Amino acid sequence: MIVNLKKSFLIISLLAVLAGIICLYINSYFVHKEIILITDTCFENKGFPQVSKEFLSISWSFTCE
Repeated sequence: MIVNLKKSFLIISLLAVLAGIICLYINSYFVHKEIILITDTCFENKGFPQVSKEFLSISWSFTCE
């Protein structure tokens, strides 16, 4: 009984970690796409884009000068 409980806990833990990694990847992908779009828009308006990103693209800022 305890072995089944440990095995279930291990499977649930691994699935939670995998889900977290997938969520971070999806967030990073869409942040990259958004940065490319606003950078191109800045260049079209004859500006110079400055982007600063935090770890894993969770937090970022953008200025167009």
